Amino acid sequence: MQFIRIIIHEANDAFFNMAVDEAISEAVRQELSPPTLRLYKWNRPSLSIGHFQKISEVNIDYCDRMDYPVVRRLTGGRAVLHDIELTYSFSARTDSQPFSTNLHENYSVICNAILLGLNTCGIKADISFKRKMNSGQRNPACFKAVSYGEITIDGKKVIGSAQKRYSKGFMQHGSILLDFDAEKLCNALALGDKNAFGDISSISEHAEGISFDNLSLSIKKGFEDSLGIKLISDNPTKFEISLAKELKQVKYSTKDWNFSR
Repeated sequence: MQFIRIIIHEANDAFFNMAVDEAISEAVRQELSPPTLRLYKWNRPSLSIGHFQKISEVNIDYCDRMDYPVVRRLTGGRAVLHDIELTYSFSARTDSQPFSTNLHENYSVICNAILLGLNTCGIKADISFKRKMNSGQRNPACFKAVSYGEITIDGKKVIGSAQKRYSKGFMQHGSILLDFDAEKLCNALALGDKNAFGDISSISEHAEGISFDNLSLSIKKGFEDSLGIKLISDNPTKFEISLAKELKQVKYSTKDWNFSR
């Protein structure tokens, strides 16, 4: 049975959250740490933008007034307002079964595990691996993007994910919405019509009263049952914490990184 580590973190700030994801991914690729699932929260509403996304798509004045940190992710994709959600990240080497160098295969493994976790706690979610075409009208919000391995409830998207690939590994992270405020996201991105987000839903709409802890345990079980492995609870190593602190200081909390495009 393969060993996979699970780290369940309390809420941290946006810059540290992104730094920890990268630090764990680096440790896993160097074989200093085993494949790792991290589940975490945010200490206040925060806007993350995709690696290649233009900062001009963000309403900086509104985010400043609301005290929403803006952080650029290591992964691609579009903006996410992290608020009442459970965020996951998964890091593995591409030579670690059942993972490979194929992006879609890795998406499939992880998304199926998350789907099983949702089903385990009574949430009837669905997943689609059909290749979809965008309508041609770009929206800067991640949850409006058409994606492979899309997880929905009653046809509405509840999880948005993105992946960073390396020569020997990958890191995938995403947002599992427990609640969703379309107006806040519209304001953060200077979009006019919150009704444009009618195809986005949240877990609380379909599983009233579900807690972060219950959802975390269900996601853990989904990975265990789907992959036939045991997830062992652990904490980040000294190497990972040290690297995360450095990355937060020199990268994720800087304007050179966050406002570079």
